[in-house]
Amino acid sequence: MIGLVSEKKPQREGSFDEMTVDMSESNDVRSMHIGSPTIQSSMRISDPYHLELDYTQIMALAAIFLDKPKNLLFVGLGGAAIQKFFYKWFSKANCLTIEINPSAINVAKQFFKIPKASKRFKIIQDDGIEYIKNSEDEYDLILSDAFEEYGLPEVFCEIPYFESCRARLTEKGIFMINLWGSDPKTTAYIDRIKFTFDNNVLHVKSSTSGNIIVFAFNSRPNECRVNVLKRKILTMEKQINFDLMVYFNKILKTQKNKTNNLFL
Repeated sequence: MIGLVSEKKPQREGSFDEMTVDMSESNDVRSMHIGSPTIQSSMRISDPYHLELDYTQIMALAAIFLDKPKNLLFVGLGGAAIQKFFYKWFSKANCLTIEINPSAINVAKQFFKIPKASKRFKIIQDDGIEYIKNSEDEYDLILSDAFEEYGLPEVFCEIPYFESCRARLTEKGIFMINLWGSDPKTTAYIDRIKFTFDNNVLHVKSSTSGNIIVFAFNSRPNECRVNVLKRKILTMEKQINFDLMVYFNKILKTQKNKTNNLFL
């Protein structure tokens, strides 16, 4: 999502599932807007599986840490950009999305060229927090991107939510969340994630939208050598139409680590 966060925030109950969903199109790009002019998701009409927005491109970096994942969980649908990417990239993984807003689901199905419902691609209309809290399944990746018209609801940035997500990860699972760089509480949110995940956390700010993507690992990845991870990225870049290395290098700068190990 691209835009500025309003200071006004609605109550969680009775708001997420009632927000209006609109679309716009410009230069082969179709965008979704939920409750405001802010862009929630974008799709290149001529290439529906391409990741159009830079913050979704950052999310693709999770692929270098995932080894043959089986189950991926997404909280928040939007135009299903990252869902479609991982659905195609991990051809044997199951992609489940929890979305509370029925209008968002209907618009995504009609206008954003998502895969047909199957064992590998499912959308459930439900409250993401409650679904994770009550789930008994384990996931190799949980991606939290539950924005609404006023920005990121704080209930998705609290330790109980982070703990619920970690409890549902596999041993080497990854929790990923999209945060607002302009939110004055973002640093506190990242600190909460570091506390919950024993400091096994990376984060990077997007180039244009101001979003911050956080990667939190249930345990240290099997591969942490920077040179090996860079080779993986170069291999990925031969198959995708965007630059991943620029975001990985930003992570390295954030880490302030000059060794060959991603973590200090």
